[in-house]
Amino acid sequence: MIRRPPRSTPKPSSAASDVYKRQLLELAKVTATETFRSEDELTYDFKWFEVDAGTTTTEIRVPVTYRYHLRMRDSWQLYVTNAVCVVHAPAIRPSQPPAIHTDRMEKSSDEGWARFNADQQMIQLEKTITPTIRNYAGDDRHLGVVRENCRKTVSEFIEGWLLREGHWGDDRLRFVKVYFPGEAEPPRAVVEEGAEQGGSN
Repeated sequence: MIRRPPRSTPKPSSAASDVYKRQLLELAKVTATETFRSEDELTYDFKWFEVDAGTTTTEIRVPVTYRYHLRMRDSWQLYVTNAVCVVHAPAIRPSQPPAIHTDRMEKSSDEGWARFNADQQMIQLEKTITPTIRNYAGDDRHLGVVRENCRKTVSEFIEGWLLREGHWGDDRLRFVKVYFPGEAEPPRAVVEEGAEQGGSN
């Protein structure tokens, strides 16, 4: 009989002990350089003509580390078929807030000939970084980057649990297949009773 995965492990590694105390399974992390850009164009409109005062452009480039986890208390579904443990795992969740590597932040600005607002624009742009990367962490693009690594982590976690439970081995379960919410599982073959086998008479 296969029970649901444990909410904690009897002998967690020191690196993972805090994860288990919080009932979270850390799945993956990825560091990406994000670019934030702001442009502000100004034109003076006089009675007979217009004067283009130029455009102020500011840009920030900064590495950001995103981490992802699942909550052990969320719903799990497991079943066994043909020596395969099929796992429907809880949702992948971003660990908030992402880590901003301010020590590697790069800033640049360019002002038009009659513009003097680059410093103010840079301050405003910096204020948008944290809320923006919070949204980035949970969007489809960033989740897509880490999804397969998350799947691998869950598979390894389940294999270790099955091994401790005595269900893993050559004459027992040998494979783990992991699905996350929203992923379609291939239909299982159904053999109808009384179906003819082999060729027709």
